[in-house]
Parts: sequence; C-alpha cells; structure tokens
Amino acid sequence: MTEKEAQSAETLVPEQAEAPAVEAVGEETEALRRELEEEKKKSAEYYDQWLRSVAELRNYKKRVEQEREQMAQEATSGLVLRLLPLLDDFERALAVLPDEKLLRFSWIEGVILIYRRLQAVLEQHGLRAIEAAGKPFDPYFHEAILFEEVPAEQDGLVLTELQKGYKLGDRVLRPALVKVGKGRETPTGAADEAPVQAKSSTTEGKPQEKIESST
Repeated sequence: MTEKEAQSAETLVPEQAEAPAVEAVGEETEALRRELEEEKKKSAEYYDQWLRSVAELRNYKKRVEQEREQMAQEATSGLVLRLLPLLDDFERALAVLPDEKLLRFSWIEGVILIYRRLQAVLEQHGLRAIEAAGKPFDPYFHEAILFEEVPAEQDGLVLTELQKGYKLGDRVLRPALVKVGKGRETPTGAADEAPVQAKSSTTEGKPQEKIESST
C-alpha cells in the first residue's frame, strides 16, 4: 500500500464512523418532535376538558341557586296565600263599622293595629294589591264574575272590585274578582228605519202641496 492510499483510508474511517451517529441524532430528534406533538394534543384536550368542567360547575351552581329561590318563593307564596283570607276578614270588619265613634275605643284601635302590622309584614315579602276599579279588564289580573250594561264608552272597564287581587313579586297570587261593564248593543233595525220614515214623510207631503196649488 502506498503512502497516499494509507492517508485516504485514514480519512474514510472517521467519516464512516460519523454517519451512524448523525442518523441516530436525527431519529432521536424526530422521536422527540412526535412526542412533543402528542403532548401538545393531550394538553389541548386536558384544557378543553377543564373548561367544560368549569362551565358545568357554574351551571350547576346557578341551577341549585335557582332551585333554592324557587323553593323559597313557593313556600312564601303558600304561606301568604293562606293568610289572604285573614286579611280579607280584617278589611270586611273595618269596612262595616257602624259609627266612626267606635274608632275611639282602644280595642278597635288594637284591631286596626294588628291589621296594619299583618299588611306590612306581607308587603315586606313582596305582596302587592292589584289595581282593578276603573281599569280596563285584563284576564291576567282580573276574574269577571258579574257583568252590567253600560254606555259604549265604559265597555270593558272594571266597575266594581268584589274581592281584592294580589301579586307576589311579578307573579299573580290571586286575581281580583270584579264586575265588568258591557256596552249596550243598539239594534240595527231601528237605526235603518229612521231614515226610511223620514223619506216617506217628505214624499207624502209634496203631492199635497201640488193639489192645494192646483185648487
């Protein structure tokens, strides 16, 4: 072997030894890249699941709070509805006092005080009276049990409140019992006969005038 061939053989040996090392590094890099992509996908999935869990927890808390409020409202409305007849009795009793002089008695003042306290407590829980007398009839707030014929301009108006209605918050707890005005119906025949009679009277008068002038 010549000296040149020996030198070329010595240079080929390191190059051939470095080639497998470079390939191994490339394969390891590719494996790390794939592993990183997989971890990114897992991280995105875990983040999405976390967001869903947070949203579900918030919805659950809202639903539980709404159910609690609904249960409290139902319990309050049930209790208030049972107390309304007592409130009606107080109002009827105070409305039929025979003489204002009776208001001077202490026991009458005590009854009035109890009534006002009861009314104040119910109002604190959201009880409000429904306006009825003089208002247009609304089937959502009023219940018509009597009708009375009235002029056409009062048709559909509440004439008298027979029993008070109440709301608890925005909910109708008890509709007001009312008497509603019903406009009088004018017969169509009478309106049509009047002009006809007027025409006939005018036509009957004209021939008589002509006869008198001829004579």
